[in-house]
This record gives sequence, structure tokens and C-alpha cells, in this order.
Amino acid sequence: MKKAKKLIPFYTIKAASDGDVMAIRYILKHYEGYIAKLSTKMLTDECGNGYYFVDKTMKEQLTTSLLQMIFNFKI
Repeated sequence: MKKAKKLIPFYTIKAASDGDVMAIRYILKHYEGYIAKLSTKMLTDECGNGYYFVDKTMKEQLTTSLLQMIFNFKI
């Protein structure tokens, strides 16, 4: 059985869009794992061994996009 995903309460999103630092941190923490998953890449060496790494540029771009969405949130 799948575990239900916890949603971010509306008042937290509204507070973050108004500039509340704690609310912004809460939202960033909520999406931290998802951002890390999206920014994880795999490299293979000449022997065919695979290595996973987090692309820091991609992670920063995704975090920046999330912050822009928070500040552009309109009711």
C-alpha cells in the first residue's frame, strides 16, 4: 500500500509568498528529496561501472525555480 504524501498547508504557502523565512525553509525542506532525485545523474567509466552524483548546477536551478514560484504565488 502506498504511503499518502503530506501536502503543504495553504497558510504556509501564503506565509512563504509574503516572505516568512521559516515558511520558505519548510517548503524547501519538503521538496529537498525530490530536488535531489531530479538532479541525480549517472556516469559510466570505461569499464562500464556506473556512478551516481548530484549535479549541483541542476540542483541550484531547481531550487531557484521553486523560490521563484513561491514568490510569484497569487491567490
